[in-house]
Amino acid sequence: MKRTLSILLLIALLATPLTLASCGESETNADPAQTDAVTSGEPAPGEEEVIVEDEGRPMHQVPDNLDFEAAVFNIVYPDWQGYKYYFFADETNGDPMNDAIFNRTTIVEEYLNIDITQTNIGGIADVSPAVQKSVTAQDDAYQLALTHCIQNVASMVTSGYLYNYDKLNYVDYTAEWWNREMMDVLRLGKNTYYGVSDYMIPCPYAIFFNKNLIEDYQFENPYELVYNGEWTIDKFCEMATAVTTDTNGDGNFTSDDIIGVCVEEGSKYISFMSGADQFMTQKNEQGQIELALNTDRMITIVEKLGALANTTGVVASENTIFIKDGKLLFELHTIANAVNYRDTEVDIGILPYPKFDVEQENYISLDWGGLMCIPTTISNPDMVGAALELLAYESANEVIPTYYDVLLEGKLARDTDTIAMLDILFDTIAYEVGGNYFGFESGLSDLFYTTCRLCFYNKSTDFASWYKGKEKSSNKLIERFYKSLEELEALD
Repeated sequence: MKRTLSILLLIALLATPLTLASCGESETNADPAQTDAVTSGEPAPGEEEVIVEDEGRPMHQVPDNLDFEAAVFNIVYPDWQGYKYYFFADETNGDPMNDAIFNRTTIVEEYLNIDITQTNIGGIADVSPAVQKSVTAQDDAYQLALTHCIQNVASMVTSGYLYNYDKLNYVDYTAEWWNREMMDVLRLGKNTYYGVSDYMIPCPYAIFFNKNLIEDYQFENPYELVYNGEWTIDKFCEMATAVTTDTNGDGNFTSDDIIGVCVEEGSKYISFMSGADQFMTQKNEQGQIELALNTDRMITIVEKLGALANTTGVVASENTIFIKDGKLLFELHTIANAVNYRDTEVDIGILPYPKFDVEQENYISLDWGGLMCIPTTISNPDMVGAALELLAYESANEVIPTYYDVLLEGKLARDTDTIAMLDILFDTIAYEVGGNYFGFESGLSDLFYTTCRLCFYNKSTDFASWYKGKEKSSNKLIERFYKSLEELEALD
């Protein structure tokens, strides 16, 4: 699922008004089976016809003679995060993102002769019971389930509700519209239960920053720091501390003062760990995950963030000050929150989470979007495989570029720096597999939320005691999971 959209391509896209045909008739929505050669139009008298070869994306390999006789492809999903805005559209309405999604659906439906529908099941905890009910009844109610990034991820596997992706036909996991590497990260046994493709728009957390305050305080240009590999936890803490100012001198820090950091809610602090290349778990030589948090690197991360949290006034309580109001330097939020910055007068920029130090090779962006899985009761795996392949393929044609366009509307400037930051965010997506499977489980949850709960809530740097109190129960939980998984997969 390497989704790098070149900066030059995006500049061209964003510099040109986006025109979408109301009934799916735009050039980007032509029949997927069309040839790669296009003509420049009727040649003038005496001129030869010019053939221009499309040097763009490779073509999918789904046969064009498949006919699934109007079979239903029903997607069950929770009323959560991006699923509410960036996945489904029942008709065109002139909104670019809505219409891009509708066009994608129409192309896939017509190519395969299927009917793509969706069922909003309610909250994030309601997906697993819905799948369980369908599997128990053997009714093939859903052909795809979209889940929360953590809720019931482990139990849906060990309960035997999920189909093995590796058995699907018509799916090319080596293609650029799939991310087999991340699917392998999420695979804890011999089967693949969760898919990652361009259909699943990722939702990394990002750091939004106030460009006006950067200039006012004559800080280094954060974009240049990113480009030079110097955007580190130390730089983040240094700037947040330096900007914090008790403007009225009353000794209290409120939304009337200049504040360094604020978040919407505490999970936004977790990405400091992964951003610094520190994950809660790792896979051992047997391919099984084990705790990997008790490291010198993690101790240092806790020390730096704990010190920041204990510096008076620098870190505001959640949702008490907002970057769009002009007096906050760094707001930690989901990337999708960019749409809320359209009407502010503040000049806002975007950054990945900082690296541990300059020696760290790459920035790392933890994905907080959902996962997709397939109930075991699907009656037509070929239809499911073909549909998933085309949904992934078609997403990069129009939906993802339009999503970029949505993110870049308003005060989040459409410039090369912003586009480059989005490229970094989306091209460095990673998963914390231990967090995905066990992030809500007792013991392991506290370890996953260490930077949030220990550093910013408890304002402590005593990682040794924190870890020791949770290690034993966490290891037992992982052991129980693998025992259940091995028993399940032994039945294959």
